[in-house]
Amino acid sequence: MKVAIITGASQGIGCELSGFLANKGMKVYGIARSDFSISNVVSLKGDVTNEEEISSLINHVYEIEGKIDYLINNAGMGISGSVEASSTFDVRRIFEVNFIGTFLTTKYTLPLMRANGCGKILNVGSVASEFSIPFQTFYSSSKAAVKTFSEGLANEVSPYGIGVSVILPGDIKTNFTKNRRKNENEIDVYEKRVEKSIGVMEKDEQNGMSTLYASKVIYKTMLRKKMPLVKVIGNKYKVMIFLKRLLPVKLVNKIVGILYAFKKE
Repeated sequence: MKVAIITGASQGIGCELSGFLANKGMKVYGIARSDFSISNVVSLKGDVTNEEEISSLINHVYEIEGKIDYLINNAGMGISGSVEASSTFDVRRIFEVNFIGTFLTTKYTLPLMRANGCGKILNVGSVASEFSIPFQTFYSSSKAAVKTFSEGLANEVSPYGIGVSVILPGDIKTNFTKNRRKNENEIDVYEKRVEKSIGVMEKDEQNGMSTLYASKVIYKTMLRKKMPLVKVIGNKYKVMIFLKRLLPVKLVNKIVGILYAFKKE
């Protein structure tokens, strides 16, 4: 029986994927800050930014199972608003959760996978890592960090039988939209533009793909003997990223600005 650890398992993709993998016959351990219950999934309470907790949980699973076949780094958060009005606390927090959390779970899983000579690590990034979204600049930045981390890691660990893939979903309908943290004290000159921009993003998310669809794609990716280094979820997003490679960077950024930045009022 394959053993999988999934972070951010209490909601969204993490919740759906945990149940999906368990139904496929895997032994699934879900990690989340809050208590949760999913049929046939072992719930572990922990914060991915707490090194002591994560080290203890990873080793706890290994002591029970003697292996970790899959690590899916899914825990994440979002913040929105202008760069100028963003608080240092919020910026540090999003990087701690989205990037440092991915680093810590990976750090303590790697030696266990190396000991067994195999394992797969899947880091959930975002299409936003390819297109920096105005007024969600720090979310895009943190997910870009996850992508480059995954690319570097893949080369480091490939000699030891460990595969790495970064998953780039497009818009997905989850509670992520509702839970996005917004600047408490937005600056007046940005306020209307931020409101319009986030309104567009929230509409896209609520009309986005389902968590089940994303979970099926991730599952198929996991099963591949050699996982792709980058896996984009959603055909239209694949086309967007392909076009990005062909068009001038300045033009691509201008198009994103037209869609999400809006003009000064």
